[in-house]
Amino acid sequence: MKKFYLLLILYLILPLGAIAETFVGQPIDAAVERNGEIAVLSWKNPKDSSFAETILFRSVIPIADYFTLGAVEGLCDKIYEGQNETYTDTGLAVNLPYYYILFARDMSGNNSDAVVIEKSSTNKQDSVLEPKEEPETAKQDDVIKKTNTLVGLSSNIVNQVSLNEAEMVYNYNGIIDMQSGDESNRLALFIIIKSPHNMNEQEKRAISYFIHAGTPTTILLGTGERAGVLNSYLSAFDKLPRNLTEWQDVIKIANGRWPEERSTESEYQASNLYFQTIYERKPNMDDPKDNAAITVIAYGLRPANRNMKSEKNAIKIYQSIFEKDPIEALDWDLVRAIAYSGATR
Repeated sequence: MKKFYLLLILYLILPLGAIAETFVGQPIDAAVERNGEIAVLSWKNPKDSSFAETILFRSVIPIADYFTLGAVEGLCDKIYEGQNETYTDTGLAVNLPYYYILFARDMSGNNSDAVVIEKSSTNKQDSVLEPKEEPETAKQDDVIKKTNTLVGLSSNIVNQVSLNEAEMVYNYNGIIDMQSGDESNRLALFIIIKSPHNMNEQEKRAISYFIHAGTPTTILLGTGERAGVLNSYLSAFDKLPRNLTEWQDVIKIANGRWPEERSTESEYQASNLYFQTIYERKPNMDDPKDNAAITVIAYGLRPANRNMKSEKNAIKIYQSIFEKDPIEALDWDLVRAIAYSGATR
């Protein structure tokens, strides 16, 4: 009975916006048909009189339907918004599965819950979602040429692959139209203007290329998440990568490997501020789980294999501690530490 009266009082004193998070129905009957490099999506917009538009995102990493629009914007590529009920997506990689996420928005700017649809790769014999372990009998040079992940590889191979990819990014000399409205260009400009140092054209071009195209070991992350990796690097080192060594560290962070450079300040904040806020104790750096949590928080290391159930629980823990949704790069670094480090209170 006391619980009933408490709920009644909360209902009477709280504004409606504090109780209801969504005000518009979801798109329904969402479907996708894929043929090689083309996917044709269809859905039906909600019939709500307040409906304004549907927003469509694309991702190559798994996305759950409990993700908010703000979270999805930081991880995925926005490819459409409007009132149509079909969209044709082209230029897809045939060996990658794709996730499509739909939101409806009303005239007041409120968003529906997410609708997630998945279309698997058309080349199931060689899906890059499955990390390849280093063959025992393969020569190192062969492994370096063929690898699409740094998971489980020796430090020598990690250093060589990350150097190869750093050279690919840093030495890119193609033309990039930074004034176009492409989502990857928008993200690149967003990152570049945050640089505490003046950047020359080569350095800007490398940032744009990495976000737009990625590398063999980072293509699965998507443009939004690659921009997030650069955000994590900027947060850790107070700079953006401007040489091959620094780009190597970016590649390593994106693959869940420790960067070569270390930031005493970032590790101090991770240990003495964020870790203690989350776990309500000091970290034991001799404990591998505590050590992993500090590293993920400090440098934003991405997990080798995502666990959606763990992330869902971690988001709830984050929300209960910080009383907000994870949106910024650091927010998601904290979520990843909670989800994957194994550290406990």
